[in-house]
Amino acid sequence: MPNLKPQYPIYVVSKGRADICKTADFLEQEEVPYHLVVEPQEQELYEEWYGEDRLYVLPFRDQGLPKTRQWVREHSIANGDKRHWQFDDNMRGVYRWYRGKRIWCDSGTALHITEGFV
Repeated sequence: MPNLKPQYPIYVVSKGRADICKTADFLEQEEVPYHLVVEPQEQELYEEWYGEDRLYVLPFRDQGLPKTRQWVREHSIANGDKRHWQFDDNMRGVYRWYRGKRIWCDSGTALHITEGFV
């Protein structure tokens, strides 16, 4: 099966982990499109690791995760997206359960297939 890509945008919310943002690292390695959502005071650090084009910079700082997730939702709606993905920054990959075992799978393909169910 070819590696598929998700139809909906992926937002990875990150704070204080520019050098260890595991989610961005595995998505980058698997060539799955995504954007990091970061606070303005950390913009330069994240740009060094992931580039300016990967970032969405929040218009506020230190307001907490609920407000950040709400901003992501509003950003996605404003872009005309029907749906979107929101991930934390500490994921190591995407896995599935099969016969009681956790098995790694390609994240783009897994997300694409999951989108078909919603």
